[in-house]
Amino acid sequence: MNQIINQFRRIFADDGRGDKDFTQQEERLKKAQDELKEASASLARAANHLADFIKARM
Repeated sequence: MNQIINQFRRIFADDGRGDKDFTQQEERLKKAQDELKEASASLARAANHLADFIKARM
């Protein structure tokens, strides 16, 4: 029971001191996510072109 009370006490007493700044990491992850989205869109376009090419050859 004391553990639960201590958890609530820590949650409500947390004022943000000692928190780490993850801004740079978040920016790198956002950039990587954007690049992955662009790559997957490019791959989808290439797959569609390949499918169209295969259909045209039949």
